[in-house]
Amino acid sequence: MNDDQKAKLDFIRAFHEAAESRIEFLADLHKKKHEVEALTLCLTYVDSFAQWLCWPCRESGKNFVNAVVNFGGNLLMGLIHPLQAISSLERLKPPWPQIAGKVKQVFPGPKYELISKDQFLTKLNASLATDELAQLRAECWRGTLAATAYYFLRNPSVHSFGATELSFSGTTYQNKPISKMGFVELHAILKNIHNELRRRSENNIQWFGDDRIVGIARLTNGSTGSPKKTGSR
Repeated sequence: MNDDQKAKLDFIRAFHEAAESRIEFLADLHKKKHEVEALTLCLTYVDSFAQWLCWPCRESGKNFVNAVVNFGGNLLMGLIHPLQAISSLERLKPPWPQIAGKVKQVFPGPKYELISKDQFLTKLNASLATDELAQLRAECWRGTLAATAYYFLRNPSVHSFGATELSFSGTTYQNKPISKMGFVELHAILKNIHNELRRRSENNIQWFGDDRIVGIARLTNGSTGSPKKTGSR
């Protein structure tokens, strides 16, 4: 490692140490009864980190869900909640509402069991056409428990006046009731997501694993840089 790389690594570590301090501050905020504010910031940080982790994909919601599922450390978040799948598909343009109707026939409720993506698609195999199953497979992220966090916690927190938590009455996993989803659960997910982001940054001495994410040119003289936003293209 040359001097320029060492200096850049120092910048990267300083950034992530500051990020860890901000993440830990959220727990203090929550303890002081600022639950909505703590959760709003928590979800905002998850959203920001997700866009870096899932670059170059520019689908914000999909990135949020995939980051939570793949790096959040909570296995339940990647499971399909049939009601979430139905409600999210119903909001899309045709032919999705028709597909949602078929899903609802297979999963009528009112009680629901969290299941894996493969189990979900297998149960729908007899009810959907081959092309419908292929389309649904690509959009299964919308039906995950992580997607409920995006649609019912992240979106209200960012676009409205905040949210507190989600409850899942009538929902089970392996015959056990699913507990609520709130700050405690999502704060743990946030910390795991940041750990992955820091690991990528430090392993190859590039911002978030690839300098292109923040628009830093790798100059021939090996100069260092720090995170900055770039204009959309």
